[in-house]
Amino acid sequence: MKIQLLLPLCFAIFSCNSQNKKIPTDNPMKTELDKLVQKEASVYMENPARVGISIGIFKDGKSYFYNYGTTELGKSELPTSKSVYEIASITKTFTGTLLAHALVDGKIKPDDDIRKYLDGNYPNLEFEKHSITVAHLTNHSSGLPQFLPDQSETFKKPMDSVALILSDFYKNYSKKKFYEDLHQAKLAFVPGTDYKYSNVATQIAGDILEKVYHKSYEDLLSEYITKPLNMSRTIVGTDSSKLLTCYNEKGKVMPRNITTIMAPTGGILSTTEDLVKYMQYHLNEKDKYVKASHTPTVKGEGDQIGLYWRLNNYDDGTKTIYHTGGTFGFSSVLQIYPSKNMGIVVLSNESDAESQGKLQDIADGILRNNSKK
Repeated sequence: MKIQLLLPLCFAIFSCNSQNKKIPTDNPMKTELDKLVQKEASVYMENPARVGISIGIFKDGKSYFYNYGTTELGKSELPTSKSVYEIASITKTFTGTLLAHALVDGKIKPDDDIRKYLDGNYPNLEFEKHSITVAHLTNHSSGLPQFLPDQSETFKKPMDSVALILSDFYKNYSKKKFYEDLHQAKLAFVPGTDYKYSNVATQIAGDILEKVYHKSYEDLLSEYITKPLNMSRTIVGTDSSKLLTCYNEKGKVMPRNITTIMAPTGGILSTTEDLVKYMQYHLNEKDKYVKASHTPTVKGEGDQIGLYWRLNNYDDGTKTIYHTGGTFGFSSVLQIYPSKNMGIVVLSNESDAESQGKLQDIADGILRNNSKK
């Protein structure tokens, strides 16, 4: 009983102390935009669980970068626009951009049965004689599970241990084993009739790209996105040497998500410097591939979904095209606003149940207050 009473008190004291502490930053605090960023970032960084964040903004043809906190607990090393973070599921938008090339160039069709591109027989990849199409993969309506094999029991364990268990399991998980497990997968509903977030579906989409182009996902990423946009630090996460140390909300170092098997679904590493270039590209909706990737493949009462991109309108009518990402030690959000010629990316080397939502609050706050100027 004493512990239950004392813990909130200790937390409150720590929170109060953190609010009085000067947060390290390279924000020059000269322009109105600087002040907006400072206001929003400071609210986020007041939480004692936070470690570091990097913010990139593209606005009216110019790029702006801001950094807060530290690259590693116990050190006074500010992150930079070149600091490398896991971007987790923001990777899916890269896969969607590659799919846009394949669809526009006639390599695949949105209503193709995915089994057309799979080796072997998969009678289980249909529900009541309704098959999964390529389009279903892109909007999470395939009915496929989130992970292969099923990890629901793993997620019932203490969260501190889940990251280590999954990291250890997928370290040696092969594509061959993935497709063996896919034979056992069961669809949750008729494809196209409901929503179920699925990393498995995105992995299959990436493998379809490899099959129709006869190239690796990594080579496709380089050829169609990173080289043309000069995104030299954006890579599939096989090299962790420059990746920031990452943490959970308790300050515990989390394992890095270095695996190639799930590259299309969450395996890309990047920086704010590179992702500002990526946002600038995606603001050009006259580009046929950008337009295709932003075209809704499913419509609902709230968000619509393009080729993995989430599409939504704010109350004032401002269209936002976005995606978030989170591993056990990294959080991220990338949002673009075509009508404002503006995009915001925020990367963090700490992850908890609220961090992705709070990073979105930073982006929303900057957009909202900037629009008032």
